[in-house]
Amino acid sequence: GNPAGGGPLLNNYALTLLVLFFLQTRGPPVLPTVARLRDLAGDEDRAVVGGWDCSFPRDVAALEPSANAESPCSLLADFFHVFGDFDFPGRVISLREGRALPLPPPESGEGLKLGPLNLQDPFELSHNVAANVNEKTASRFARCCRDAAKYCRSLQYRRKSSKGRAWGLTRLFQPGAVEPGAASAGTFLISIPLDDAGGSQQLCREPGGRGPWFWEVCAAIAFVLRDVLKCSCVAGKPPRAPGEDSGL
Repeated sequence: GNPAGGGPLLNNYALTLLVLFFLQTRGPPVLPTVARLRDLAGDEDRAVVGGWDCSFPRDVAALEPSANAESPCSLLADFFHVFGDFDFPGRVISLREGRALPLPPPESGEGLKLGPLNLQDPFELSHNVAANVNEKTASRFARCCRDAAKYCRSLQYRRKSSKGRAWGLTRLFQPGAVEPGAASAGTFLISIPLDDAGGSQQLCREPGGRGPWFWEVCAAIAFVLRDVLKCSCVAGKPPRAPGEDSGL
């Protein structure tokens, strides 16, 4: 199983499952349900872990391509809309079934801890991966989704009016409110640190501090920002010379 993590916040695993569940519930679905994956699994794919059926096809060729043609920006806006008004305490989010189940869900067995946000592990059905989330955090998550959904309906998000402020997806990553009219002018800066355990040391060892691996990382990051998130990318200050005290 996957631990719920420390504190009352949603962990990365839970957030990832929310995204996958949302994509399962589109019309038509972007992703199949886990039950469908189990049905497509061949004999060589059968796996039982801790008494739970964890079978799924390892060959992606066995999956039917999705007929969903929604744009990424439309999907993101709908994600916020769906979870802004979702009945988290009254339903159980099931990736196995690809739908929200009533309480208590069938086949969960004993041990499914219910609370303000119920997100069932797709394989270990007795595990609520968001069991650590308290009512305050669940309410704040829903409120942030509503605020983001409101912004996604704005002219700024749809690139029809910037009014001199940061626009598009960058507003969703800035601290504070994202509603139209909120004060958040200026450039949104993403800095990418390299840890001392390997990244910065390896960079400084290479001639000029910029080996092939460095440019591959830069190209990958630029692709995500420019081509996927549609951000404007400009060159920043070059790294400090090798041997200087400060890290990257």
